[in-house]
Amino acid sequence: MIVGAVALGLVSAWADARRIPGRPQPIGIRIAASVALAAIVGWLLELVLPDWPAWVPATSIGALAGAIGFRPVKLLLGAGVGVVVGVGFDLTAWDFGWGLPVALTVLIYRSLAGWWWRGRDQVRIMGERMTQTEARYVVPFAEATGYVGVDYLERYALTVGATFTRNPEGIGIIESLDLLRGPSFEPDMTHPLVREFYEHTSRFTLSIIPQWRPWMRLPYLVYRRTVARPLGQANAPFEIEEAQRGVVSWIDTIDVDGDERADFRAWIRAYQDGEPLYVGIYTVQEVEGVPYVAVGFPLPTANFTATLLPSNHLGDGLRLRSHADAPHAGHYLSFIEPTGELTTLQLRAFGEEIDVFVIDGELKTEHRFTLAGSVFLVLHYEISRIGPQSRPEAPIRPTGSR
Repeated sequence: MIVGAVALGLVSAWADARRIPGRPQPIGIRIAASVALAAIVGWLLELVLPDWPAWVPATSIGALAGAIGFRPVKLLLGAGVGVVVGVGFDLTAWDFGWGLPVALTVLIYRSLAGWWWRGRDQVRIMGERMTQTEARYVVPFAEATGYVGVDYLERYALTVGATFTRNPEGIGIIESLDLLRGPSFEPDMTHPLVREFYEHTSRFTLSIIPQWRPWMRLPYLVYRRTVARPLGQANAPFEIEEAQRGVVSWIDTIDVDGDERADFRAWIRAYQDGEPLYVGIYTVQEVEGVPYVAVGFPLPTANFTATLLPSNHLGDGLRLRSHADAPHAGHYLSFIEPTGELTTLQLRAFGEEIDVFVIDGELKTEHRFTLAGSVFLVLHYEISRIGPQSRPEAPIRPTGSR
């Protein structure tokens, strides 16, 4: 363990000193660091479970290393390498402890994966300590505490001295669909209901039917219990029965520059009892002549942004895509410094596609999420218009607020 810890520290320090800002460390350095860390983990596991065969920790750590790659094939490759290495050590009865087979598993797996998937990294460093002007495809709202919740924008307005308005009548998640006019989208072709939904979202109510893929159900339950609910953010419904609790949505706005126009709009979705589902800050960003719908989800001292390219769909519908032939469409995780500077990663394994369309006079939405190209969740939205002169009752102060 001591040797592994020293090696890990030396490798990390040497790599950090040589790394070019905005670029990842060379793959050889990353592999060396992960192998040193694996040796420490293997040694610790042996202390806890000394009587187990070596193939158990080797397979487990190999599968974990593969899972971090966000590709099912990588998970299988890591586990397969672990089985071969671990069984080999068990059959030869080499008494080297668990550190060596676990480290060797990670070394072989990372080397094979690095060669096979070279040039197709799942995470890309966009830049370090960038200004917001340099990263216009990011919506850099962050949470200063450990809880986001449905009152996020109101708290933010107090900190910056902006004018806050809850659920203004007739408000939409974007000011005008015409702002999205660009190379891939002609707003004049869209159905009037689609336009009205985006420009006057508060005139509509919605219900959600979630459809999870079986392989994602257990990981999501763990994430939901340990991250989403304590955070009050990104808490998608798991079962249809949960969605039947009733979902309310409304839009909060802030006016930052005092011109009596909404500068930012937060579309908030929650259960009737106040438990948050999503808190997303919706903006339209034009980058290099291409308009995007950029939605920022505040996180503690960080931000997750979905930057989506609009296009026409099924004649008069609208499609928003993160995996598109556009340079800035994608998902970004940004760490925000106290100075407002951003260190931003593009999460290339994550994908999102939203279709909004009208069938038999009814407005519908299908919202698909993918991981490494595999769909893991589809949210079906049933959307009902309640009339231009009506709107949902202003939501009660949610019990989930902090």
